[in-house]
Amino acid sequence: MIFRRGQSGPGSDAPPPGAGKPGRHEFEQVAPYYDALMAAVPYGYWVDYVQRLLAIYQAPARQVLDLACGTGQVGAELRRRGYEVLGADLSEPMVRACARQVPPLRAVVMDASRLGLQEASLDLVVCLFDSLNYLLEPEDLRQCFVGVHRALRPGKLFIFDLNTPRALQIGLFSQQDMRAEQLLQYRWEAHWETEQKLCRVDMWFRWKGSGGPLEFEETHYQRAYQETEVRDWLQAAGFSRVDSYEAYSLRPVTELTDRMYFVAQKETTGP
Repeated sequence: MIFRRGQSGPGSDAPPPGAGKPGRHEFEQVAPYYDALMAAVPYGYWVDYVQRLLAIYQAPARQVLDLACGTGQVGAELRRRGYEVLGADLSEPMVRACARQVPPLRAVVMDASRLGLQEASLDLVVCLFDSLNYLLEPEDLRQCFVGVHRALRPGKLFIFDLNTPRALQIGLFSQQDMRAEQLLQYRWEAHWETEQKLCRVDMWFRWKGSGGPLEFEETHYQRAYQETEVRDWLQAAGFSRVDSYEAYSLRPVTELTDRMYFVAQKETTGP
């Protein structure tokens, strides 16, 4: 069992963590269609990069938490490669969608800023596809780092990515795919809010597959975080080594980087 006593987990009667928080209803309507939206994403390539980092940092892993797991595609790919994987996501519909994996991926509803995980129970925590940008309060991100650090075994890694402030400011979320052959058409419009350091994305979708046609809208928010402040918060949480890279490489982050990866390693114990 990797859950602390009194924390939400499988079979818990406690209300889902994060209930009522801003962003709670993101990824609810789109959850049944999310895999169609992400059909072109090379999940295997993402996991290749994670495994490359594990080798470089000499941090072999067996028990893995896929934080903000979505529909479980990354978790399923990790499982195919021999890892024991638990998924966790704030969106209950996304967690339910993990059951579509074959076999179903074990996943729970969990708030990344309130991780109810047993101390030193995990070998690796991954959180991919800019999911932590959805933590809109710096304190929530800091608490996420504290919770992950507590849950990792000595010497193990926390690997995650973030959209850079540049990516959110220049409107990379403003995009669309309205091709007639697409089962899920979409149109997104991004709005940058300088004072709040927030990117609001107004999303419109049309599903033309089974049960359609259906149109719906969602509004998503992401917060911009500077590389330096993320490094500082990881170190304050107790990580002994913190590195950052331009996505899918070992190159340093620059002012032109759109996606940055962080590798945070928990201190080792003993000689």
